[in-house]
Amino acid sequence: MKKNMIALLVGLIFSFASTGIIADEANTILFHLKTSLKHDDAPICVAYNGIWAALEEGMEVNVLVDAGAINTFKKGWRGKDDIEDYKIPENLRKALAEQFTDNKLSDTPKTYGDFLNLLHNKGANFYVNSSFLVVAKIEEQLGTADNLSANYFVPIDLKEMLKLRLNAEYYLVY
Repeated sequence: MKKNMIALLVGLIFSFASTGIIADEANTILFHLKTSLKHDDAPICVAYNGIWAALEEGMEVNVLVDAGAINTFKKGWRGKDDIEDYKIPENLRKALAEQFTDNKLSDTPKTYGDFLNLLHNKGANFYVNSSFLVVAKIEEQLGTADNLSANYFVPIDLKEMLKLRLNAEYYLVY
């Protein structure tokens, strides 16, 4: 009886460890950006805040830029995108400073271009739907992202997009 109880206990421990209840591994979260800045600026702006929070919690953060959101990061005639110089409201900067930088407003981004770079530098991985880049006529061929402002956007195909979604423990759409 005692051996059965020990075996049951060991089995439960391995079971919990494999589900992440005991395991001390980083959770994976996927932020799926679909709404363009011109259509509605709130989703992308709110997503950036959530991405920063997830990074601060030690999560593995993947960001998939898809659908209309791709146009937000397309280089314009000045070589910049729509969001690069988009200023972060001062009251939001203060709230972010309070939550993430020990009230150091100087360490809080002033524009969403700076914010995007901060998120990348903190470890967020950025992917872009390569198929939609071609459909939207931003790129001429699959696998390129030459006409996007951020050089760290990795173009991925539909199967890779599916893997990102299926491997994420948490999934947020903006």
